[in-house]
Amino acid sequence: MLLAAFIEVLLPVLVVVGSGYALRRSFPIDARSLNRVSMYVLGPALIFTTLVRIEIGGGEALRITLASALLCLGMGALTAVVGRLLRLEQTSLAALLLCTMFMNSGNYGLPTTRFAFGEAGFERALLFFIAQTILAQVLAIPIARSGNGDLRSALIQILRMPQIYAVAAGLTARFSGLELPDRTDAFGAVYQGVALLSQAALPLLLLLLGMQLAQSVAIEDYRLTALAVGLRLVASPLLAWGISSLLQLDDLAMRVVILEASMPSAVNMVLYSIEFGARPGFVAGVVVVTTLLSLLTLTFLLYLIR
Repeated sequence: MLLAAFIEVLLPVLVVVGSGYALRRSFPIDARSLNRVSMYVLGPALIFTTLVRIEIGGGEALRITLASALLCLGMGALTAVVGRLLRLEQTSLAALLLCTMFMNSGNYGLPTTRFAFGEAGFERALLFFIAQTILAQVLAIPIARSGNGDLRSALIQILRMPQIYAVAAGLTARFSGLELPDRTDAFGAVYQGVALLSQAALPLLLLLLGMQLAQSVAIEDYRLTALAVGLRLVASPLLAWGISSLLQLDDLAMRVVILEASMPSAVNMVLYSIEFGARPGFVAGVVVVTTLLSLLTLTFLLYLIR
């Protein structure tokens, strides 16, 4: 039933998001500092511990990562074609690309996937999220600059990403034979400390999403917003289904990829649009509208794929 899908998966997420929303409305919370805690400490801890203990074969992990990359690039190509047909000027096209290519697979997608498909689904969602994070850093800056970005600045931005080092450390620990979760020495103790940090990541991500939604936002362009909503919430999961079928993902991985592809526009794209003047008012409006409408679209999707 639709109501059961909403109650079992989305309602727990909504409780935490609503708490963050109410907190930001009631008190002058410094969301930027909390976001840095999430980005530089809790998020990398979550990535590291998951990669150390993940139980997914290398072939499947590669296909999930590839599906994430193809989805991002495919949505970019589709959006570019639609934008050219509508003869959008460069800044509007750049803003539309930011809204459609990059989804909220972290703040929103990871907790939702865990409630929907348990720990096995969450591990697969994390692989999808890691690929999305790297692609967002590589592609979002040149897009937000309306094609005026350079390779050097993109590489510098990538090297500043703590997630990159968390992935490298997690893979090194995994394939070195250290077996950190089972150790009782100093290495095991350090791992347990990092694992404790990782447990705070998902609640804080949802609280931050609520805080970000608490900011007053107006819809700037109704026609373009409707187009962005259609591409992000409808075209993206359909494309994800096609890519998953092409890559022959197993049943759980396919459902995870489709669910992640159905997430609303990524909140951090607002920051890029502000930094480089890519219609930040429009991007912020799309983030809010897609997030609110996703409660309906995700409920229906969960009913179909669970």
